[in-house]
Amino acid sequence: MSKIKHFFIASFVLIIFVFSSCTSISSETKKTNDNLAIPEGFSEISGLWFGDLYFQGQTLRLAFIIDKNPFDYNRVLFYFISVDQGGTSVVGSSLQKKDDEWVLYFEDANVKCNFKVVDKDNLAGKFWQNGLTLNLSLKRASRPDTPEPPFDYESIDVSFKNEIDNIDLYGTLTIPSNLALSKNGKLPCIIFITGSGAQDRDENMYEHKPFFLLSDYFTKVGFATLRMDDRGIGYSSELFTNSTSLDFANDIISAGKFAESQTKIDADRIGLCGHSEGGLIAFIVGATIPDKISFIISLAGPGQRGKELLLTQQILIAKAYGISEKDIEKGNKLNEELFDTIILHKNEKDTESLEKDLINTLNKHSIPKSQQKLLLAQLLNPWFRFFIACDPKDYLKDVKAHVLAVNGELDLQVCYKDNLSQIEKTLKQNGNYNVLTKSFPGLNHLFQPAKTGNPSEYMFIEQTFSKEVMEFIKLWLLELNK
Repeated sequence: MSKIKHFFIASFVLIIFVFSSCTSISSETKKTNDNLAIPEGFSEISGLWFGDLYFQGQTLRLAFIIDKNPFDYNRVLFYFISVDQGGTSVVGSSLQKKDDEWVLYFEDANVKCNFKVVDKDNLAGKFWQNGLTLNLSLKRASRPDTPEPPFDYESIDVSFKNEIDNIDLYGTLTIPSNLALSKNGKLPCIIFITGSGAQDRDENMYEHKPFFLLSDYFTKVGFATLRMDDRGIGYSSELFTNSTSLDFANDIISAGKFAESQTKIDADRIGLCGHSEGGLIAFIVGATIPDKISFIISLAGPGQRGKELLLTQQILIAKAYGISEKDIEKGNKLNEELFDTIILHKNEKDTESLEKDLINTLNKHSIPKSQQKLLLAQLLNPWFRFFIACDPKDYLKDVKAHVLAVNGELDLQVCYKDNLSQIEKTLKQNGNYNVLTKSFPGLNHLFQPAKTGNPSEYMFIEQTFSKEVMEFIKLWLLELNK
């Protein structure tokens, strides 16, 4: 789920990390107390739920996300979002079942909720805060696109090792029963690459599972597919948070070696499909092992350097949230200075000098000390430092694979005009004319039909991924695999 941090306080400081395709709560929220152990019957309350609080003639929309902790599947991570209060997230501190009621505590907001299960899609209960008691009913979010069994293909849980970093990786391999694309008994294979933030193999965000959907769709067309959890998912937050796009690229190279070793997969027809940051990772892999990658599909992947992409992204999203032009200009100036400082120190392993310069910049712009600790944690994060300085052109110039790059025209996270044109231009300038780019009107960063493209809409849209885009990709792939 997307790492959108709403730092509009005091000059819309840093909406950083919204590059991700989705929202994930930081690993710092991981708890170790028994109040967050997975309780019996957890499946009846897990998921995404919507409800309205009614108070003094006003309606306040709430969304509850209740799931396993992405870094410890034996524990719960849950939070609610106050949709009409800037999308503020409140992380839960305890979830337990007492008799026939689910009891949720949110210590930081002094909130308690009790719910009874009405049926699999409805909860009814109470919301308490500071002595105030309100009725609250929740309805499960509808996700009609999620594939349902039975499946007419093989789906196999697999594991393999990244030998470079000595990491075990886990995923799902699908083998089609439709052999229309088979050559000499071997099949083409698509390896899916998630966007930024802690993602499972389905790229689950707000209960949308786009990689599950795409894997199901293309397996039925006749492709083998491999989708995988990000490193550390289910067992280690430290492993994930200390990694950069280069590390994730090594994981995908390992996935490619695993796919190549499978007897039913054609080693000459292995390709990559990356969403958001996953598009960048696909370009890195395509440049690192150019003779091993047959095709690359970039789903809203970057063509711009990280600095420029994020500055544009922050402006577009701030406007969508109604931030004033004055505050946008002020925040943009600060962010540009911070990003330039990161780029200046990009080759330094020790962050002491960088941290000092960042603090000086924050002080110059009168950012309160209370905000600086959180901002510095993000700015000094290895992933973020690499991404800000990373220019996809450095990798695109060495990509030899066929490339399809697509974007939604309502994508506020990766601006389609700037990025599609840069991808095509760089590839052609370096002799790769096997590139096709296309933008789709009315679609957001997740390729959902949208009104504005604002990330706050993602969870409320029922459709997971545009069927038009899937069909377009299919036709392109079939042309390659004649």
